[in-house]
Amino acid sequence: MTLLESICPCCISTSHSASLRPSHRPSHHPSLHSSPSITNLQAAAYGATMFGSAAINNLWVTYYIQFFSRRVNTRWFLIGQVVYMLWNSLNDPLVGWISDAAPGLTRRRTPAIRYGGPLWAIVFAMAWQDWGGDQFGSVTAGIHFTMVLCLYDGLLTLVELNHAALMPDLTTSTDDRTRLNNASAAGAILGSLSSFFGHMYWSASTSKDGSSMLPFQRFSAVIALLATIGFTFSAEKVCSDADRLRESKLSATKMEHEEKDHKQSKQLSMVTVFRQMLKHRNFGIFTLVSALQVFECTFEKNFLSIFVDVLMRDVTKHTRSLIISTSFVLPWIVTILLAPAVTRYGVRNVVIASFCLKVVLGIVALAVGLKNPLFIGAFAVMTRVFTECVCRLGPLVLSDLVDEDKVLHSRAKTMSATVIGANSFFTKPGESLAPMLGWAIVNSGGSGSNTELGKGVEKTLFYCLVGGPLVVATIQLIFWNMYSLHGGYLQRVKDMVNNMDVEGAVGGTEIAEVVDWPQQKGAHEEAKTL
Repeated sequence: MTLLESICPCCISTSHSASLRPSHRPSHHPSLHSSPSITNLQAAAYGATMFGSAAINNLWVTYYIQFFSRRVNTRWFLIGQVVYMLWNSLNDPLVGWISDAAPGLTRRRTPAIRYGGPLWAIVFAMAWQDWGGDQFGSVTAGIHFTMVLCLYDGLLTLVELNHAALMPDLTTSTDDRTRLNNASAAGAILGSLSSFFGHMYWSASTSKDGSSMLPFQRFSAVIALLATIGFTFSAEKVCSDADRLRESKLSATKMEHEEKDHKQSKQLSMVTVFRQMLKHRNFGIFTLVSALQVFECTFEKNFLSIFVDVLMRDVTKHTRSLIISTSFVLPWIVTILLAPAVTRYGVRNVVIASFCLKVVLGIVALAVGLKNPLFIGAFAVMTRVFTECVCRLGPLVLSDLVDEDKVLHSRAKTMSATVIGANSFFTKPGESLAPMLGWAIVNSGGSGSNTELGKGVEKTLFYCLVGGPLVVATIQLIFWNMYSLHGGYLQRVKDMVNNMDVEGAVGGTEIAEVVDWPQQKGAHEEAKTL
């Protein structure tokens, strides 16, 4: 969702690297030593949030640019996107910081889903109303566009950031996290069915004069209602009774240390935490890779329908509709199928394989060229699958980074929402830059008609569709090979997090220290070999 910033190497010093070895001391609190297993109901509830999110967002990213391109001129489009870019970057770290400031799972995560989710659905349903009337480029239409972008993104951030932060809060187990990620994928598959029917209602709304949006508006209202049900169910059931009991026990045993932790936490400002994260080497690498990923993902989703309509104009409308719909559903199915590979080989290696396949596929597509429209359609779907799969594996990587952040800085509690928000601060500008670039490209053919976007720029669109993913995947592959949070080092980090939770609950001492970079290089080299 950008992530430039320094990739300042940061790991634990060689003198302290022994502290990352698993502790073998017997625990007097075995019930606290391991998180309770995720239940089926919890997994289903966790996936229900992604059901609502996918149902809403797939329709939004596919059609909002086409909807507003008939209502706002280029000046208002750029104004709206610039305001949106600034707001989009700032609200993630703010929401993350506020969320982490509240104690407990239920009090800092689930209310955002319970109340923010339905509000998000309402904004989505209301966005398709035509405020500007028949006048193209009116001030009212421009204000409508800008307000909807900001409201939509603010509520999306509130829900999805807290949903992502729940994963590292609920469990440190790789298997459980993979299970939660699969539940999200299953929920998203169901939610993505909205794109199958969405194209049909969109075509019905724009088939005549482009002004009758009633069929699509009604369909959007139904989707908003279904999403609201999903959000409510998720907030109610995602935290089990065992989680609440575990929280109450931890709170009781940590009562005598609460005042000390509170004083320490107050000394840490948001700026201080951000500086710590900028020195976090693996976080910097992931953020850079993630920034490119968000830009590419947004560009493909926003303009896929235009790519397909222009480059495959000789193919039937039903086939084009199937290609667009499949590109939203298939990545989630592949994400579930990849779960065994993630468990066996690790998420880092699976991501590397995805980047390699994208590079090979891009070279083949450049060799084939514009001759075969069906190959272009297949390429578009396969590229979307690889791109989205990497995005869908992102929560697993972020959860590991949250664990490493806790160990590196000896935090009393995980700051999962803040880590995710800091990542989004650098990645989210891509969600505005991609539409602005795409808007310029599809209008570069000299046509002033907003109903014929992309006409006359077939070659340009082809090279954007093929060359863009090829270049991005090559850069990502170079940097992702530098990512060291995997293998034995990752396992030691997880062991340390579990031990910190136990020792923190019984008044134990700190287990890791943060040191300056000159002392950390040796440990970083050791981590790379693992």
